Amino acid sequence: MMKMTAQLKQHAQQMLTGKRWLLAGLLILFVVLNGIPQSFAPPVDPEAVPTAADTGLTFLSLLLTLLIAPLAIGWSWLVLSVSRGDKPAVSTLFEPFKTGYVKHVLAPFFMGLFIFLWSLLLVIPGIIKSFSYSLTYYILRDQPELSALEAITESRRMMDGHKMDAFKLVLSFIGWFLLGVITLGIGFLYVYPYFTTTYATFYDSLRKAEQPQTNHVGTDFEQGF
Repeated sequence: MMKMTAQLKQHAQQMLTGKRWLLAGLLILFVVLNGIPQSFAPPVDPEAVPTAADTGLTFLSLLLTLLIAPLAIGWSWLVLSVSRGDKPAVSTLFEPFKTGYVKHVLAPFFMGLFIFLWSLLLVIPGIIKSFSYSLTYYILRDQPELSALEAITESRRMMDGHKMDAFKLVLSFIGWFLLGVITLGIGFLYVYPYFTTTYATFYDSLRKAEQPQTNHVGTDFEQGF
């Protein structure tokens, strides 16, 4: 796996050459837009009694968070295109809003709900399931005919036997994440595109490895999440 991880990182670095500044700018846009819902949330004061206005603002913040959820899918599509040698485009970030918007709202919602439910058991099951579902956004790009639940199921299938590989890949970025923290977040302008492009490359490596099985579609969601 160490050799595979090195190869994935090397490929991501090659694909990011000459594109880092543009991706950094797009990441800033991504973060700013994702911060809009939080700007409506009332201040957290555990000792204060929530007023009707606070409740309304909290609901508005949650609603806006849900409505702009396709942005996360757009970022995944953006880095997936970069990992495949394409130039980053602002339009890719907003593409999930144009096609299948409801599906692209439901996918993050269901993923978050399922991970939350598994986390109620223990933290570890929640982490494991987050890896199981981690390919969902890429699958929605390559197989747009799938519903949100079918894409989640397909991600579970593809990640069967590969969750530890994904964990080790994420673990290999710990040093980079620490760099982002000690630079007060500035380092993440380099680290986050690097990490997410590498993870998109990881998805493509699994996809290519099972190319003869591409006709298999995860429609057996009734077997559980």
